[in-house]
Amino acid sequence: MQPKNISMRSLTRQSSGTGKWLKCFLFFILFIATPFYLLAEPPAGATEAQGEGLFNAKCKSCHYLTAQKNTGPGLYGYRERVPNEEWLYKWIRNPQGMIKSGDAYANELWAAYKPTLMTAFGTLTDVEIGSILIYLDNNTVQAEEVVAKDPKPTGGGDPQEGESDATSLIIWLGALALVFYVVIKVLGLVKTSLINLDRTGKGLKPKEDISHIRSAINWLANNKKYAALIVLVIVSVGATNGWYALKGVAVYQGYAPEQPIKFSHKIHAGQNAVECVYCHHAAEKGKSAGIPSVNVCMNCHVAIPEGSLYGKEEIAKIYKAAGWDNENQRYTGETEPIKWVKIHNLPDFAYFNHSQHVVVGKQKCQTCHGEVEKMEVLAQHSELTMGWCINCHRETKVTMEDDNEYYQGIKEDLMIKHRDLGLQEFTVEQIGGLECAKCHY
Repeated sequence: MQPKNISMRSLTRQSSGTGKWLKCFLFFILFIATPFYLLAEPPAGATEAQGEGLFNAKCKSCHYLTAQKNTGPGLYGYRERVPNEEWLYKWIRNPQGMIKSGDAYANELWAAYKPTLMTAFGTLTDVEIGSILIYLDNNTVQAEEVVAKDPKPTGGGDPQEGESDATSLIIWLGALALVFYVVIKVLGLVKTSLINLDRTGKGLKPKEDISHIRSAINWLANNKKYAALIVLVIVSVGATNGWYALKGVAVYQGYAPEQPIKFSHKIHAGQNAVECVYCHHAAEKGKSAGIPSVNVCMNCHVAIPEGSLYGKEEIAKIYKAAGWDNENQRYTGETEPIKWVKIHNLPDFAYFNHSQHVVVGKQKCQTCHGEVEKMEVLAQHSELTMGWCINCHRETKVTMEDDNEYYQGIKEDLMIKHRDLGLQEFTVEQIGGLECAKCHY
């Protein structure tokens, strides 16, 4: 018995809801899922793991997790000192602007720690700053000896930890998209079955079942607006991934290669308080800080054959390189070069002079290299990108005390030049530190 046409039309009309489901699915992908995906690159949410990596990279060189002061204030109890969390976000992004605005607590910090002004981190997102605050809330302690969660000596958090939430979000979106696909597929089969049932009742041949690819091509041809939006989404996602991939090219922050001789900066520069320039003596005299010769090592280790961390094994390598016979206390003349692995590499087209920054600029080694005195294994602390250098030049005050002969007479000229602003201190930018030829020529 042939079903009534009205009933069949009703069923067919209900099955046509598949198209509406498809539109809902596309709406989800285009306007809901895509923004979440783009925001997930990186970061996807405030996490302690991400905060640890950011703290190590941007904050650790100037702040301790304890109440002890460093270049900046100790961070234990920081929430009790600041006016509110909104103030923190503004301060981290633009401390100089906060000071100029007349903010009371900002000027109190400036008075306590000048001439060193905190670096502005204007590119940090709310999520990234929130991650740092979560890390601080869980890891700041009152006394130095209690710090058991001190950041890893390599100076960088595990990037995979910081990206775990982003990966989870993408997996959930993928699973949700799969569910939508299954629902649409089932509804499509129901619709096809009902249409064929109707056609059979009318004495017509069942509708030919075409492949998914052909069906998709037909649908795109008949829905050009949606097709254009899909292409736009694919291009946007690809461009976003490409952008973040290119940003990481030649950026080796956290790079800590294995060296031919294990050397602990924590023991030498930290526990034994050996000055950086004792080994890297060229830092005060020229462009390169220089790799210390084995003779510098022998100044001490000719009388110290055993180390507190690695015993005699590593020092024996020094003796071999120097050609030193420790048993007979004499040089054999049979030397070998030490093939140290360079950690900090700048492009050939970028000029950087250590003496200019260390002697004239009076910058501490920790400004670029982090707290080397706490590193068991030396790692690249800073990004060392062009943007990182420019930001430092914009925020760093020039040290123009009377004992700095390099700037004699320059300060008076600058005060006349900027008399309308009434400036008494000047940043590197204001003395030409952003001119292209300063670093590229």
